[in-house]
Amino acid sequence: MPLSLTPFLLMVQLGFVFFLSRRCALQSHRVDLHRAVTLFLFWIAAYGVLTSVLGARGLFISDALMPYLPGLWLQVITVSICVLPILLFSELRRGLARIVEGTPLHWLAYFHALRISALGTAYKTSIGEFPLYFELLVGIPDLLFGLSALWMGSRLQRRQMSRRGFLRWNLIGALVIVPAAPILLQLGLPGPLYVFTDAPDARAVFTYPMSIAPMLVVPLFVLINLGVAAQLWVMDRRNG
Repeated sequence: MPLSLTPFLLMVQLGFVFFLSRRCALQSHRVDLHRAVTLFLFWIAAYGVLTSVLGARGLFISDALMPYLPGLWLQVITVSICVLPILLFSELRRGLARIVEGTPLHWLAYFHALRISALGTAYKTSIGEFPLYFELLVGIPDLLFGLSALWMGSRLQRRQMSRRGFLRWNLIGALVIVPAAPILLQLGLPGPLYVFTDAPDARAVFTYPMSIAPMLVVPLFVLINLGVAAQLWVMDRRNG
């Protein structure tokens, strides 16, 4: 199995949210909200195990799946798995909202410096193990956003960035990936929309353990961007 940082990135993502939730619970004495967030993280981790098993078995790059345009909808399953519990359970919504409200904003910015790990795909591209077109159009912009997290975190820490500016930055972080990445992935997969046919094609992205990135790690970064932006907007509306 090729070496990949993606399993460790997933563990760091889930661990960071758990740490922030526990910190807020200790400050506010709302253990019930922390419990809801913890169960949510276990739910995501279980889904991560499932997608890892399916990826290791080659499901995401199987010839039988290719005609069904999997690049366009596989990540939609992940988004649904993550968003549905938030829509259904009010305690979970309050717990996640409290994390954003109770965490220093520069921590939330520095978290996205993890996206500098996109250097790994840049290296794989240089040795011919990752599709060049996808690295140029998605990987490098994602890397640049990760680098900008260091700048944004520093600005927030010195109180030189407004909350609204941080909100816009989070929206940019989501737009780096959506909607371009799913479309570009599909254009590199065999099937009706196969455009980028040079090897390696987008099947390299869905090959385990790299498959953990498009199936969970990257969607989580985007959902965190959007969740933070949404809660900042709510806070601005509340404060007039």
